[in-house]
Amino acid sequence: MTKGGKGTSSHISRVNTLRTFVPSLAACAVAALLLAGCGKHNAAHEHNPNAAASGPISDSGDTGLRPKPGATVAMGDPQHGAAIFSQNCASCHGAQGAGGGIGPRLKAEKSRKNYQQAIAWIKNPQPPMPKLYPAPLSESDVNDVAAYVESL
Repeated sequence: MTKGGKGTSSHISRVNTLRTFVPSLAACAVAALLLAGCGKHNAAHEHNPNAAASGPISDSGDTGLRPKPGATVAMGDPQHGAAIFSQNCASCHGAQGAGGGIGPRLKAEKSRKNYQQAIAWIKNPQPPMPKLYPAPLSESDVNDVAAYVESL
């Protein structure tokens, strides 16, 4: 083989190595994002439940019980939902749900999901969205976030 032929063979070998390395690297990056989750949770808050400012905003008085089948859920508080969204969701969905992270844009989400569907999605999301209910989010927190998302 000529010198150029060896270079071509070496180049093909490097390309084949990259073809196996890059997907593995991408899979590791996705796994790291999933493990980290979109929500930010402070370990100190777990040890001190009274550490209000350091952990996620939550309605600690909520029982977390699901409503009875057929019962309607009262509309949540969108202002409180905005604060919860800012701490737990904005890192993936962007500020005010405008997008920019790994999560989808949530502006005009009410055209795709009604309030009840938004609650159901927050409680039982599909990956890569992390499951934040029943902890760190309570039932009323979920209702508040759903009300906020519906207001976008």
